[in-house]
Amino acid sequence: MTADEPLDFGADPFEHAFGQLRGPVHWPSLTEDEARERMLELDDWVTDLVRRFAIEPRFVPPCWAKHGALIEILSALRDHERADFADTASPTAGLDFIRALHDGHHFLAEHVAKTQCSVAGHRDDFIAPWLVRKTAAPQCD
Repeated sequence: MTADEPLDFGADPFEHAFGQLRGPVHWPSLTEDEARERMLELDDWVTDLVRRFAIEPRFVPPCWAKHGALIEILSALRDHERADFADTASPTAGLDFIRALHDGHHFLAEHVAKTQCSVAGHRDDFIAPWLVRKTAAPQCD
């Protein structure tokens, strides 16, 4: 082994479960390829979260990945969990994640109530008409 080679201490169980600890994901900044890769990671985590906490579809419907707001809320929760369970986290940080999950339930429920998505079907997000007919300068009618 040379001085340039990194030491190999075997697989890190934290990194295996949570990935490399990095800053939060800013979804609007990602390229299509980056977003696709991050969605695969997030999908695994969301599936596990729904199982672990028996989360009902009124909070996380099967079509969650078709809703930008749900993606960003769930991604933020995943990032929060990763930080709360890092080796450098406080011994009480696990409860911080539970509190964040509780808060996240409110955001998730609010968004799902708008779309009324359920196990029975998906409905697209409502986009305000003024956003659809976006002009060069804001106009007041």
